[in-house]
Amino acid sequence: MPKIITGLFKGLNLVSPKDLEIRPTAAPVREALFSILDQKPLGATVLDLFAGTGAMGLEALSRGAEKVLFCDQSPQALATISSNLKKIPSGLLAKTKLIKATFPKDFPLLAAHGPFSLILLDPPYADNVFNVLSFLNFAAQTDLASPQATAVWEQSPKSLNYWTPEDLPLWDILLSRRWGKKAAAILQIKT
Repeated sequence: MPKIITGLFKGLNLVSPKDLEIRPTAAPVREALFSILDQKPLGATVLDLFAGTGAMGLEALSRGAEKVLFCDQSPQALATISSNLKKIPSGLLAKTKLIKATFPKDFPLLAAHGPFSLILLDPPYADNVFNVLSFLNFAAQTDLASPQATAVWEQSPKSLNYWTPEDLPLWDILLSRRWGKKAAAILQIKT
């Protein structure tokens, strides 16, 4: 069962159904990613896309994010996120929003909720890397991402071989790292 690592909700147990194809980001990886991000969640407007259980977005909120938009297309994932949102203090619910968004069809819908200063992406590993690259370039060219926005793209370690920095001309790659069966790239919009 995933737990929030630190901040306002430290130790909060999250619902994570075993029968779904949801793989919440493991606590050690979440801790490593947020340590790398350092103070970025403070005051951030966060998009948690492919939110699954909502663990990453809730971790950001626990660490001081100003607003978190949770998005997923699975009705089961949306119900899980809703259950987890009910566990946080009711006064902080106003800082959250949960919507159903189909990827990549709903790029414009997401832009209407922006701009976001921190974008968390944990797509299904079978998802087309091209769609994620398209999304990130769309985000950088529209009001979806704020200037100097940061994105965390979680992926299979194999996925790191399927794209290059040239595929993301509007983003700087700050870091690319592997943790066992998980990898992540941390990106920032070029200034």
